[in-house]
Amino acid sequence: MSPSRDQIEENARRALAEAKDPRKVAALAAAGTAAAAVGFGVRRLRDADGKLFDSDAYRLLAREPTGPGIKRILTAQIDDAIVQLRAEPGTEPADAIHEARKDVKKIRSALRLVRDEIGDDTWRRENDHYRDLARKLSSFRDAEILVEALDGVGERFGPTARERFGVLRKQLDDENRAAHDDGSVERAMAGAAAELAAGRSRIDALPLESDGWELIAPGLHRSYRRGRKRLRAVEEEPSVTNLHELRKRVKDLWYQLRLIRDADRGMLEPLAEHAHDLSDHLGDDHDLALLRDEVQRRRDLFSNPADQRHLLHEIDQRRGELARERVGQHRRFPGATAQHRDRQDESRGPAHPADPASGLAATVFLIKPVSQGYR
Repeated sequence: MSPSRDQIEENARRALAEAKDPRKVAALAAAGTAAAAVGFGVRRLRDADGKLFDSDAYRLLAREPTGPGIKRILTAQIDDAIVQLRAEPGTEPADAIHEARKDVKKIRSALRLVRDEIGDDTWRRENDHYRDLARKLSSFRDAEILVEALDGVGERFGPTARERFGVLRKQLDDENRAAHDDGSVERAMAGAAAELAAGRSRIDALPLESDGWELIAPGLHRSYRRGRKRLRAVEEEPSVTNLHELRKRVKDLWYQLRLIRDADRGMLEPLAEHAHDLSDHLGDDHDLALLRDEVQRRRDLFSNPADQRHLLHEIDQRRGELARERVGQHRRFPGATAQHRDRQDESRGPAHPADPASGLAATVFLIKPVSQGYR
C-alpha cells in the first residue's frame, strides 16, 4: 500500500531533522579546507567512526545539516566540472564538456531547491551565472549530438540508410573537427572553468546555515508545480519546444529527488528512477527533432531528393517507436494507476512522433503526494 501524504512528510522530517553527529560535520568541514588547500577532486573521506563516504555525493547524507549539506554538494559539483574542463591530454573535449554540463545542471537544480532560503536576488545572480557559462559550451555539445543521433538512425535502419546520409554525416563531422582544430573548444573550456572557480568563491557566503525539511520543501513544491504546468502545455500541443521544456523540469525533479532520497528510499528512489527514464527518453526525442530540422535545412547535401525524404521518414518512425516503447514501460510501472492508463488508452490514438511524454507523464503525477505534504 502506498504511504499516505502525512507518512511521507513525517518520514522526510524525521530523516532530515534527526540528531546530528558533530564528528561527521567536522570531517566535512576539514575536507572542504583540504580541498581548498590541495586543489580539486577530493572524492573519498573517512569520518570519525572510520566509515568512508563521498565528499562529492549528490545527496544529503544521513545526519548532515541541510544547509551545509547543500553547500558541500554545490562545491563538489563545481570542483568536478572544473576537473572535467581542465582535462588531461588525450581526453575527448566532447566528453569533458558533456560531463561538465551535467555538473552545471545539478548545480542549478540544487540552487532551485533552496531558492526561498537564499532569496530571489541571490538565486537569480547564481542561476544566471551558471546558465550563461553552460550556454558557451552548448554549441560544441550540440554539434556532437547531431552526429550521435544520425548514427543512431543508421544503427536502427541499417547500411542503406547510412549510405543515404553519408555526405551529411561527413559535413557534420568535419565541422566538429574544425572547431577542435582552431582552438575554439579549448578556449571555451578554459573560460568556463574560470567562471566556475569564480562561482565557487561565493558558495560559503550563501545564507544556508539552517536545517530541516522546511529549507528545501518550497523548492521541491515549485519544481513539481512547474513540471505540472509544462505537462499541461505538452498535452495541449506536443511541440518540440514544449517537450524540451518538460524535459528540463523533469530533470530538475530527478536531480532533486536524488538529493533527498535518503529521507524515504522506498518512496523516492522509484520516483527518481522513473523521472530519469522520462528525462532520457525526452532527450532522445529532442535530439531526433533537432536532427530533423538540420536535415531539412541542409537539403542541398542530398543529390537525390528521395534520400532526404527517406531520412526524414526514418527519423519520424524512430520517434514514433520511442513513444510506443515509453508508453509500454509506463503501463508496467507499479505506480501508474488504472484510471490514468485507461485515460491514455482513450486519448492516445495512432502513434504521433511528438507523443513520447504521454506514456511517462505519470512521473509528475506520482510526485504529487510528496509535494502536497508541505503545501
